[in-house]
Amino acid sequence: MTYSAAGAQGECLKRSVTIVDIAKHAGVSFKTVSRVLNGAPTVAAELRDRVEQAIRDLDYKPNRAASLLRGGKSHALGLIIGSHTEILHASEPDHHMPSYAADVILGLLQACHAAEHHLVIENISSVDARMSGEMLRRFLDLVKLDGVILVPPLCDIAWVLDLLDNAAIPFARINPGLDLDRGLCFVIDNNKAAHDVGEAILAMGHRRIGFIDGPESHTAQRERKIGFLDIIGSVAGASVEVRQGNFLFASGFEMGHELLALPKRPTAIFAANDEMAAGVLAAAIERGIDVPGQLSLVGFGGLAVSTHTWPRIATVRQSTIEIARLAGNSLIERDTRDGVAWDRVVTMPYELVTRQSMAPAVR
Repeated sequence: MTYSAAGAQGECLKRSVTIVDIAKHAGVSFKTVSRVLNGAPTVAAELRDRVEQAIRDLDYKPNRAASLLRGGKSHALGLIIGSHTEILHASEPDHHMPSYAADVILGLLQACHAAEHHLVIENISSVDARMSGEMLRRFLDLVKLDGVILVPPLCDIAWVLDLLDNAAIPFARINPGLDLDRGLCFVIDNNKAAHDVGEAILAMGHRRIGFIDGPESHTAQRERKIGFLDIIGSVAGASVEVRQGNFLFASGFEMGHELLALPKRPTAIFAANDEMAAGVLAAAIERGIDVPGQLSLVGFGGLAVSTHTWPRIATVRQSTIEIARLAGNSLIERDTRDGVAWDRVVTMPYELVTRQSMAPAVR
């Protein structure tokens, strides 16, 4: 009995195509087809090509549910983000999604859509370890994931990393500051970037300077404060007033008002992220202070908000969307990367973008 492509396609019109059909059409074992469908790196290129051609010929649509029951890949990634209910100093809670998280989601969706994967998002508190740990365990039991992406502050919380390790779920961390030997870590040089901001502010003649810090739970950004204070402290006559923010617009607005109410107010303010910088700009406008005529302003992150204001806010641009896309692609392709260590640090570039919010100090 001969077995032809036409015969196979005719038969398949009557029932769903199976991996046995694919194997017969490609002239390989069904185990080889299974390995190809699950992304195993051990299949010879010639065999993989034959199987992939057979899949196209027969218009095979994999049964994802059955694949999961056999222990196959879920074709889904998880993004776990921390709750933003822990508001520091803000007089009014800020309930919108931060721009940073939106950029991460966009980058991950780009990676998932290109690879026909899905993105599942879960939100847990970074404060209550017992309750949040139980919530995360239930989530991981209910939703099978091929990998997890973590952003600050969760990417630096030991019990979160331990839980994922114990569940044997690979994870990528975006902008962590601790334990960089755990998982695939995407970082930028926060210290050097903030040092560059300080140099640019000083070069414009500013000596009374304000700095609005990010939350302590975001450990990587602590280096921004260190790098900035180091360069300002190296110049005689330069001083810095520091205020504590929480990366949200409301805290930038509140801390901006505090700094601008000082008897000798700063002529330049560096906010540790763009949302807080936008809050400072709003505070300056409310006080009738011209930016950049009377106040220069710099943010951090390269978020959309920095281009949606007038004047547009100078910033340190880090390509958050691209970083998230790389993190997603790395998790999707993890099983096919022979000889590439998973637990490693990938340092990403940044760029200081000077915009209309910066000008020389008025003497």
